[in-house]
Amino acid sequence: MRKGQAHRSPASALRNRMLRFKAYEGEKLDAVGQHSDAAAQQVQSHVERAVTPRKKLFSEIPRIEGERIALDRVVATDTDALSDLESNPLVQRYEPTHLFERQFDDASEAIAQMYGNLFSSRESLILANRLKDTGELAGLAEFYGLRDPLHKISIGYRLRECWWGHGLATEAARLMVGYLYGETDIEIITASTMVENEASAHVLEKADFIRTARHAEEDWGFPQPSIVDKWFR
Repeated sequence: MRKGQAHRSPASALRNRMLRFKAYEGEKLDAVGQHSDAAAQQVQSHVERAVTPRKKLFSEIPRIEGERIALDRVVATDTDALSDLESNPLVQRYEPTHLFERQFDDASEAIAQMYGNLFSSRESLILANRLKDTGELAGLAEFYGLRDPLHKISIGYRLRECWWGHGLATEAARLMVGYLYGETDIEIITASTMVENEASAHVLEKADFIRTARHAEEDWGFPQPSIVDKWFR
């Protein structure tokens, strides 16, 4: 059991954050013609590594505890809550169509397969956003899009409508960042939000993400590219 907070001095954290941002800028250059090996070397040579060894993301299914919630494994007893989440059109309107849990008619089948090939292939790690006092599943938190040479990962989150406006997504985002930077070898965290989804943008702002691009196009599985803002932490 672990707390999802990194323990680094403010000066060191700021310096590392600036270096990560420079590495991220290098990765964006890679997308328009630079070599990914050069971007990876930039990360290796400039980012200050911790003295103690850092674990690899996907080496475990963690339990990350916060004040009100814990991020942990989705289990069979979460079936009804997950069904409520994935079937709500108000939740779906700001989500990619290809989210793992939306590929199943039965939420129990999604849970049964969530930690199979999806996890072992390091495609995605999905955790429950769980209320500590009741054990209820309020939503999901996801790590996806791993680029191991760059120590880069993207994060996402979604909440059941009944838990909107309670700050649980913000707490989850902070816990995810704390776990990634406090315990794993991840050095770059990114996220994307639909431009219409102001609530999700506020979540990232409260978690100290920086908006690095506005009105970019991404494939979220709709007939036309989705217009999104991109974020860095």
